[in-house]
Amino acid sequence: MSAPTEASETLDEQIPRLVVPTPTKIDRAQVVYVRPKISVLEQNVRSPFTAGVKNFPTFEVTPALTKKANERIAQYPENQKRSAVLPLLHEVQHRFGFISPESIEWVAEKLDISPIKVLEVVTFYPGFRQKAPGKFHVRVCRTLSCAMGGSEELMEKLCEITGIDRSQSDGHKDPIAVSPCGTYSVEFAECLASCGTAPVCLVNDDFHEGISADKAEALLSSYTNS
Repeated sequence: MSAPTEASETLDEQIPRLVVPTPTKIDRAQVVYVRPKISVLEQNVRSPFTAGVKNFPTFEVTPALTKKANERIAQYPENQKRSAVLPLLHEVQHRFGFISPESIEWVAEKLDISPIKVLEVVTFYPGFRQKAPGKFHVRVCRTLSCAMGGSEELMEKLCEITGIDRSQSDGHKDPIAVSPCGTYSVEFAECLASCGTAPVCLVNDDFHEGISADKAEALLSSYTNS
């Protein structure tokens, strides 16, 4: 190996030396833990205000809800009562319209599990809503047969009639868009199992077949005027 030249020595002098600080031992007894302003649950489950909230009661633990929940839980062994998470969530949504953060906390407490375990179920199944829909909630099938049959055009027409803006909707995490008046809401759904009569949709729990875009106004009117 050749001896270092004068030029290389000069270059070495110009490069700053990295100074590694000496580690300081922290007394954990002196550490102050600050709770975040927004909990993990609140960060992941948002129930943003929509005009649809006027159609549903605010979540509260009523004697009727407690009785029904206990009946559901009793159907499972004591060491497997977490299996009742789906029935309890269905019960909450049926009574209050959607799954709020408060209801997630309640279900978790009833089943002796952490709220994040309930959240995993809520976010996995698209049938669970995390914000208030409209009084008349329309789910339009978008799978292949319905897409080819005009479901996109049907959705556009529904939004045009009701004044719904879907620009902020997320396909899975936040699929529901609500009209300004809170009467209507829409979302796309996966296969509704009637490919031969496409396009199809659900209005609340009512199934409708062969609903092309030109039939959208008559469909909505049948509910508004009922």
